[in-house]
Amino acid sequence: MNKLTILPDALIRFRHAASQYARTTKSHASGLLALKEDIAALRKRGVSYRAISELLTQCGIKASDTCVINFCHRTLKERRRKPSAARRAMPDANFNPTRKTAPNAATKAAFPATPATTVGALPVPNESTPVKIRGPHIAKVELLPPGEQYD
Repeated sequence: MNKLTILPDALIRFRHAASQYARTTKSHASGLLALKEDIAALRKRGVSYRAISELLTQCGIKASDTCVINFCHRTLKERRRKPSAARRAMPDANFNPTRKTAPNAATKAAFPATPATTVGALPVPNESTPVKIRGPHIAKVELLPPGEQYD
């Protein structure tokens, strides 16, 4: 592999620039530290991050809703919510993975047997009554006799 060679004068210039480097922008979240208790009280009352951001902006404090979210998660130690897809994928806490057992014979005997007369009691559809079929509804296609065209 090729070794990266750094010229000595470039190394000196970089070290000098690094020692003189001053961060020009401050994090907005650090400016919210003075308002920590007030923001915490608003969050305990259920105020949204966006509403807190808008309230801060109205008062002249520039902070986006993302900034407020990050501040609350880092400084107030609020727990982050899992994405909705991950919540749906989690198994139900009340779900019992064991198989259901077969019902015992005593429970079956408690129910009266159905009379034999009800077996044939279902109405038999005839040609005049429409048949209701569950499932997708598909158009009924009627074929034209050979030689005819649809206008």
